[in-house]
Amino acid sequence: MFFLHWISAIISIGLIFVVFIIVYHRKPTANWGTSGQANIFRSALNDALRLLRVEDHVKNYRCQILVLSGLPCIRPGLVNFAHSIMRTTGMLICGHVLVQNETPEARRTVAQETYKWLRRMHIRAFYDSVTARSFADGAKALIQMSGLGKMKPNVLLMGYSNGWATASEMSNEEYVSVITTAFDHRLSVMILYAKEGFDVSDALNFDQLVVNNSITRVNSGNDIDLSGRSDDGVTGNIAPLEVKDSLRPEMKARVAFAERLRPGRGHRFENGKLVGDDKIVGEIHVWWLYDDGGLSLLVPYLLTRTSPWNGCKLKIFCLDGKPKDGETGNTQQSMKALLNKFRIQADEVTAVDLDTPPSEESIKWFNNLIEKFRSDSANDKAKYHNGQEVIRDFDLLDLKEKTLRHIRLRELLQQHSSNSSLNVVTMPLPRKNRSSTLYMATLELMVAGGMPTTLLIRGAHENVLTYYC
Repeated sequence: MFFLHWISAIISIGLIFVVFIIVYHRKPTANWGTSGQANIFRSALNDALRLLRVEDHVKNYRCQILVLSGLPCIRPGLVNFAHSIMRTTGMLICGHVLVQNETPEARRTVAQETYKWLRRMHIRAFYDSVTARSFADGAKALIQMSGLGKMKPNVLLMGYSNGWATASEMSNEEYVSVITTAFDHRLSVMILYAKEGFDVSDALNFDQLVVNNSITRVNSGNDIDLSGRSDDGVTGNIAPLEVKDSLRPEMKARVAFAERLRPGRGHRFENGKLVGDDKIVGEIHVWWLYDDGGLSLLVPYLLTRTSPWNGCKLKIFCLDGKPKDGETGNTQQSMKALLNKFRIQADEVTAVDLDTPPSEESIKWFNNLIEKFRSDSANDKAKYHNGQEVIRDFDLLDLKEKTLRHIRLRELLQQHSSNSSLNVVTMPLPRKNRSSTLYMATLELMVAGGMPTTLLIRGAHENVLTYYC
C-alpha cells in the first residue's frame, strides 16, 4: 500500500488502531465462533461420508456398543464395564429411554450435564435419549436409529433383570423382546450380571454432581485418555462418584462395584505421580459353548488388554467334542492350536461335557424356581402370573433337552467358576412363541447361587476373528 499511495496506507492503519482501542475498552459480548470449530465439523462430516465407501473387513472389526444405561451417572458400573471393552478403539453410546414426557429444554439440559459427567469420568461416549410409551418401545427405537452411517452400534449391552421373578415395572416379555429385536437387526447381545446391582440413584447426590460439573474446566480442544492424562500432557485424576454420606449396605456395594470398574482404575495418579495400582486380580473364565463368530472370545481378550482387568488370567472352557473313528480325544490341543492362530494367549484350556445328565437335586432346584409360573391351561386369561408370562407344559416339553443341558451347565459353573473374577458365558437364544419367563429362568441358571460378575454374550454370527492374512 505504501508504494501505491502512502497517505491512504497511513489513514487505514490509523482507523484500524482506533477500532482496536474502542473494542478493547468496551469489550462487547460477542461470540462469532472459530474457524477451528467449523473445520472440525467439516472434517468429521467428510470422514463419515468417506467411511461409507470403505469395504468391511473382519480384521477391522470394532465393538460399537449401545448400552441401555439410562442416565449414565445412575448406572456407572454398567457404563464403566462397556467402556473397558472398547476404550479408545470403538464407539460407545449410552441409551436413555424416557417413559414420561420431558420438554425439549429439559432434555437438552440433561444431555449437557451428562456430557460434562462423562468427561469428568474420562469416558469417551455419546449420549442418546428417546421418549416412548414403554422401555421396550424406546429400546427398539434406539436399536434402529442410534448412530450414523457405518458408525452404528453392532453390540447391545443390557443389565441383567434381577427382578424377573417378581412383578416389576418391566415384564419379562418386554425384556426378551428387546433381545430378539437386537438379533433381528443383526446386533450382538451382551447381558451383564452383578449380584450387587447397578442402579445407584438412591445413593447419588445430584446437587453435588451438578456443582462439580459447573466448576470443572471444559476444554473441547483436549481429549482425555484412560491413564488420566490429557493430550497436552497434563495428568488428571478421575473424579469419584458423588454419593450421599449415609448409605444402605446394598447401595455401598453398588457404589464399590462401580468404582472397581471405573476407567483408569489400574493406575491412580495424585499430583501427576503414579501412587497406586488397583488392578483386578484373579481369573476370567470364558465358557465358549457355541460358535457365534468369535465375539465370546474377543471381548474377554480385549478386557485383559486394559485396566482394570489386565491383571487377570484367561481360562477357556469349551465343549468336549466326540472323536472321530480311529482318533483319540484331543479337544484341548485343538483349542490351544486355534487360539494360537487367533493370537489369543490363554493360561489354561479345559474341555467340559454337557451331555452328562444333571443331578436330580439340580433338576429339583430348577423346578422349584419355575413352580409358581407353571400352568397347563390353554386359556388366554391364565397366560400371566403377577404380570409375568406363565410357563406351559408344551414349553417345557419342546425345550426339555436344551433345559437339561443348561442345568448341567449350572453344575459345571458352580464347580469350576464360583470363585473367578468374571465369567463370560455364551448366552442361549430366545425362542419365538415360547415363554419369556422360561427363558429368564434359563439365564438365571448361569448366575444364581452367589456367582461372581457374569457376562452373558451371544454374537450375531458375524465373524470377528480370523487367522488368515
